[in-house]
Amino acid sequence: MPKSPSVPPLPLNGLFPIAKPSGPSSMKVIDSITSLLLDSKLFDDPERRRHARGQRNKKKNTSHLGLKIGQGGTLDPLADGVLVIGVNRGTKHLNKFLECSKEYESIGLLGCITTSMDSDDPVLSTASWEHVTREDIEKVLDKFRGEIYQVPPIFSALKMDGKPLYEYARESKPLPRPIPTRKCTVSIELLDFKPASVIPGDGGHEYRWPEKRLSEEEKKVFRKLTDIVSQAGTEPTKPKSTAPVISEEEAQNASTPVDTPKQDADSAEVAEKKNESTFVPDLEKPDYPEISPINGLRPPTFKVKMTVSSGTYVRSIVHDIGVALGCGAHVVKLTRTRQGEFSLYGDEEALASSSTTSTSTTATVTAPAEGGEGESTSTSKAEEALALKGENAGPTGGSIPWSVWTRAMQEREQMLERERTEKEEAMMSGASAEEIHTQWSPDAIRQRRHAGEMKEWEVELLRRFVPVHVPPTGGHVKD
Repeated sequence: MPKSPSVPPLPLNGLFPIAKPSGPSSMKVIDSITSLLLDSKLFDDPERRRHARGQRNKKKNTSHLGLKIGQGGTLDPLADGVLVIGVNRGTKHLNKFLECSKEYESIGLLGCITTSMDSDDPVLSTASWEHVTREDIEKVLDKFRGEIYQVPPIFSALKMDGKPLYEYARESKPLPRPIPTRKCTVSIELLDFKPASVIPGDGGHEYRWPEKRLSEEEKKVFRKLTDIVSQAGTEPTKPKSTAPVISEEEAQNASTPVDTPKQDADSAEVAEKKNESTFVPDLEKPDYPEISPINGLRPPTFKVKMTVSSGTYVRSIVHDIGVALGCGAHVVKLTRTRQGEFSLYGDEEALASSSTTSTSTTATVTAPAEGGEGESTSTSKAEEALALKGENAGPTGGSIPWSVWTRAMQEREQMLERERTEKEEAMMSGASAEEIHTQWSPDAIRQRRHAGEMKEWEVELLRRFVPVHVPPTGGHVKD
C-alpha cells in the first residue's frame, strides 16, 4: 500500500464540492457553513486575522476573521447538486468553474408554462398534453443536440451597459440594443418518462402545477415586457410598472455582462431560432385543467440528462422542449451532477468503508500557532481521508452530502449552548474577572474548539479537498 500523504499545510487553501439542497440560495448555503469553517483549525490563520483587523468595517465578508470563501457558479434556490467552494487562495481559482462544461439532470412537467420556466413562479398558460408520448420526446430532443441558439430569459441577471436586464424590464425601459443570441453546445438524453400517480405510492410522480396564476393586469405587464425585450429599443420609454416575477437568485447574482451582438453569416437562422426561443404563449386562451377531461389523469413528467457549455440556461431548454411538443413544460427538479472536475456522486461505498476503518483512530492536527508559522501533523484518520481523496479526487470523489453539514451545524449549536451554560456557572461560582477573562477570551475559546480529534465534516472535507499551491513568502501577502 502506498504511503498516505500528509495533511496539506494549514490553513487550507483550495477547493471542495458540497451537495447544495433545494430551497436555500447558494449564498445562504455558504453563510450556513461559514461559521463551521471559522471555528475549525483547518482554516484558522492568526496572521491573516491580525493583518485584516483594520479592514473590519471596510468589507462585508469574513476576510477580517481570517477566512476568504466563495463559490464557483450559483445554483438557483430550486436547484440542488454540486456547488464548488473556494477557500482562502482557492477563491482565485473559482473563475474556471464559470467557464467549464456542466452536467445536469432535470425533470420537466408537461402541460404548463410558467413565468420563470420553473415551479417557483406563477403559471402563464396551460394546454392539453394527452397526445405526448415518450417517443415524441425522443424525437424532439434531436433539436437540442449539438450547437443550439438561446436568448436569456426575460428576467435575467445579465447586464447590458452595466445594468441588469431585469431592471430594464421592471422599469419598462427600452433596451439599448437587442439581446444577443447565445450559441451553446448541448448533449442531451431522455432518462425517464413517468405518468402521474393515480393513488399515493403507485409508482407515479407527485409533482403538480403551481397554484398561483397571473392576474389580468400582470398578464398585460408580462406581454409588454416581452415586447420590450424582443423589440429592444424600438419603442419609446413607457410608464413604470412592476414586473410580476424577479427571482431572488437573479437579484443576487447580477454580474455577467451581455456582449454586443456580432454579425454572423447565418444571421437569418439565428434570428429564426431566437424567435423560437422567445416564444410567448397565448395569454388569452382559457386554462386547460390539470386533471384531464379526456382520461381523468394528471400530466406526466420527463427526465433528461444534459451536458452543456458555459452560459447555457437549462430551464430554457426544458421550456423549449415543451413548446416543441405543443403543450409547454416547466422545471420541477434541477440537479447539477457535475461541474468541471467535481461530481455530485462518488464512490460512496469506498468512502463509507474508510469511515468505518478510521472510526477507532484519533486524528490530531496542529494549527498554526499565534505569532508563528506553525506546523501541521496528523495521525491515521486524517491521513486516510487524504489518501482516499488522492485516489478518488475530482469526479469520483463526490460532493459532501448536505446531511453532514446539517449534523455539524446542530452539534455547533449544542456546543455554543454548553459554552454559555459553563460561562454562567463560572460567573455564579465566584470566579474573579481575571479568571473569567482568561478562560473565556476569544483566544481561549478558539483553543478549546481546536482541541481533540477531527469532526465528521472536517474528515469528509479532507477526503474531497483539492489544495492549491501557495508560493513561499517572507511575510503576509495581501490577497
